[in-house]
Parts: sequence; structure tokens; C-alpha cells
Amino acid sequence: MAVVDHAPDVALLELVADLATLGTPDDATTRLPQMLDRLAGEVGAHACQVDAATTTSRGATTARWQTVATVGYPRAVSEHLGGEFLRSDHGRLVLDSHGPMRIETDTHDFRRTPHFHDVLHPAGYDDGISLALRAADDVVIGIVHLSACSADDLRTETLAGLPAIGRVLARVTEVASCSVRDVTLPPEYAVVRVDAHGRSRPVVGRDPLHLHVDETVQAIVHDILATGVRFATFLHQQDGRLVEVRIHAPEGRPTTHQPYVIATRPAESTLGLTLRQLEVLTAVATGAGNREIAEELFLTQRTVAAHVEAILTRLGTPSRAGAAAKATAAGVLLPSSRPDSVRSIAAVLRRPFD
Repeated sequence: MAVVDHAPDVALLELVADLATLGTPDDATTRLPQMLDRLAGEVGAHACQVDAATTTSRGATTARWQTVATVGYPRAVSEHLGGEFLRSDHGRLVLDSHGPMRIETDTHDFRRTPHFHDVLHPAGYDDGISLALRAADDVVIGIVHLSACSADDLRTETLAGLPAIGRVLARVTEVASCSVRDVTLPPEYAVVRVDAHGRSRPVVGRDPLHLHVDETVQAIVHDILATGVRFATFLHQQDGRLVEVRIHAPEGRPTTHQPYVIATRPAESTLGLTLRQLEVLTAVATGAGNREIAEELFLTQRTVAAHVEAILTRLGTPSRAGAAAKATAAGVLLPSSRPDSVRSIAAVLRRPFD
């Protein structure tokens, strides 16, 4: 596949302006297919696809990929372009290039590869262009493919506009991988968006959650939503793994029927406390006394008192309220899913720390 270079096209520059209006994740996922259809029409292609590198693998030698939008491609071709092709030598050539690469003017024998004669050509595609999408720091964050049935179908006079298209598609890819407009989580977070009816949608370019949202996790999340807070972070242990869970409810209404974002990553810190101490600390944060904590955790009051003393020492604070405030701010609460528990996260979030 060879680098493309021709004169710019006005229609493509107009498309650049329209793509730049995709300012939210919803825009990027709902309006982008129509924009890609326009792009294909402008250059004479019959199919177009944008794939995003997942945020945890951007900049890595072997990235994981997720399709943002695709138009015209049969499913098998779409999956091949977003998977096996990107792991191949020719895929690496495209990802290493800073310009569009075209099959017709290829100098790397692409037409001799299984990608062409086993996948693209049987599907009716004889020519095409691929372009790596790069962030401002030059890291590849995505790729756009355009395929045509014949080399004669591609309008060479439009191809100089593709680098500009690539720059704005890179921005769209970054927008799509955010959670909501005012929250851009670091790349190591897996993110899922949930609507007011409880229907979840993966976020483009983000890995699957690090835990299964089972009844226990859902109950804790509902406890958080019912308080009306907009942000909350807690820890949860599942299948032997400790996971950090972040909840963001943009509307901040005291109801479980509202949209929210759930994000996870492997827990990075417990403030040096053991899991049992985190359970005790969470109960302390609700205002529970040693007797209540002992009864729920099946400990003696003396053991609870020893845990509390160790927690205060570890956190460098003289008071239970100070320890609770530090734990809440650090997101290391280890709550129970039972609303009547002394480790109810709702009780923590509703309680002021003096």
C-alpha cells in the first residue's frame, strides 16, 4: 500500500467542519455512521470503517481494537479489518505511516496477501485506502478504512483531503472514548454508560469492566444513586480481585432512575490497610460503634477496638471522623450491599464528617 498525495477537495473540507461538531460520546456513536457514509460517497468508496485502539493499549506495540462505526462492509470483512489485519505486517505498515495508504499504488504486495485474496476481493473490493488516526502526541489511537469495488471508482481529486479528515476523526475517537462531557477518566479505566432505564452501553475504546455487575454491585450502585451525590468511589472484591469502582451521576438526583457512568480499574491502593481493616473503617465511616461493628463482622469488641487503633495510627489521624473522611476521599470504602448494614455506603455519603 502506497502513500496518497493529490489536490484538496472542497466537499471533504466541508465534511471536516461537520465532523468537528461531534462533541460528545453520543454524537460520536450516533451521528458518525452517517458522516462515514458521506465520506465514502465523496471519495467514491463503497464502504468505510473507523476502529479505535482501546485506551489501555494506545501506544503499545500490540493494541486492542474496537469498531467505532462501520458502513457498507459485510460483518466478516468488518471484523477482519478491526482484528486480524491490524495485527499483521501490512496492518503495521499502515499504523506506522503518517499518511493514507492505497492498495492500487501499493509497493508492498498487498494484493498477494490473504487479507486481499481471502477477505477483501471475495467481498467485491479491489481497491482501498487506510489511514492511521493519531492524537496530538502522535500516538496512534485509531484507523479509518475506505474500500472501493474498482480503482476507477475512487476520485483521485478528493484524496488530498484525507489527512484533514484523519485529524478530525482522531479527535472524534478521543471524544467517543470519554465517559461524559465533563469527565475524562484516565486511560486505565474501563467505562460503561448506563441510561435511566438501566440499559448499559460500552464506551468506545474502553476495555470491559473489571468485574461483573451482579446483584451485589448493583445494590451498592443504587444506594449511591439514591443519595443524590454526583460522584462516589468504592472498592469491591469479586473472584479474588479487589477492584476500584467509580460512579458518576451527572444529574445528581436522589433516584435510581437516572443515567450514570460506572468505571473500574484494579485497585491501586488500600492506604496500607487490610481488607478486614477496610471493612471496619467503612463501618466507622457510617458512625457505627464498636459493638455494632463487632456484631456484624462476627468479631469481639476488643478486636474491633484494636483494628480501629491500628487504622488511626496508619492514617495518621487521632479521630474516627478524620479516618472516615480520609477513606471516603481516597475511595477505599469497602461497603456491603445490604442497606441495613453498618457498612452501607449510603449511610457514609449522607453523613457529614466534622
